[in-house]
Amino acid sequence: MSEWQPIETAPKDGTVIRVGWRSPGDTEMQEWFAMQWGHIQQNGLFPGKVGMWVAPGGGLTWNDDGGDGPTHWMPLDDAPEGPIRAPAKPGVTV
Repeated sequence: MSEWQPIETAPKDGTVIRVGWRSPGDTEMQEWFAMQWGHIQQNGLFPGKVGMWVAPGGGLTWNDDGGDGPTHWMPLDDAPEGPIRAPAKPGVTV
């Protein structure tokens, strides 16, 4: 698998994957991060929300409520080369 897949098909078993976001109609990801689903993950910026994407080590979370979460994913080994881009979308906290 070397193409970005819809986020709905992403594993939520703790596997670290590359998650990304792009606007409808765009052909390239605006940003992408190495993350895994944290089913008990919480972030004080989202009171009452339990479960969100989290970077290994917990330094970055990505809340997927309200359409602000990642839209696509791919296995980490298949991810594009280059730096992980800085967050630029609401719902992403550093």
